[in-house]
Amino acid sequence: MSPRLVLEERRITPKQLELLFLAAILLATGSLSTVGCSSVSNKTTAPASGWVKVEAGAFSIHAPPGWEFHQLQGIDSFVGEFAGDGLVLHFDFGRYSYPLAEEHEPTYAVEHESIGGYRAKIVTPRIPGRGMTGIYFSRVTDGNKLCLYGQDLTEAQQKLVVRIFETIRFGGDVPRYVVPQPPPSKNTQ
Repeated sequence: MSPRLVLEERRITPKQLELLFLAAILLATGSLSTVGCSSVSNKTTAPASGWVKVEAGAFSIHAPPGWEFHQLQGIDSFVGEFAGDGLVLHFDFGRYSYPLAEEHEPTYAVEHESIGGYRAKIVTPRIPGRGMTGIYFSRVTDGNKLCLYGQDLTEAQQKLVVRIFETIRFGGDVPRYVVPQPPPSKNTQ
């Protein structure tokens, strides 16, 4: 029995066979990419007891009491910082946020996780106190990206900051302008 006869008996045309073959390749590729993505862990870390939510409009974090959000002047994106416990974490939320491209192995530990339903890249320097501890989301809302980072953190600070990173949640509006700082208070003497 020739292959042509088998095709005719099952009523599968050569074009259908070609499409079936392509579908099998796509399924196999999809399975491989799923296996490849298995290294992306899904973090659903609850904030530590006593931590407070700190809103930044487009996203929020949970941090120990006393942490504050400060909006800063940006050029083409929403920028600001979170400050507390003697630390400052800077962020850039927009289309051109820094992708942590210079922070890579072997100088940095690099992890890929899903946080708040979004893929994230977390980098920490292997030698604490020497480099950027940061998180980068390449796709969040409306084509925006987020980079949030601290510089030259101690080992204890790195652990705290990574824990804060795991509490990031997106939602809310991106401020369209910088909220002006209140005028300095006048000394009355």
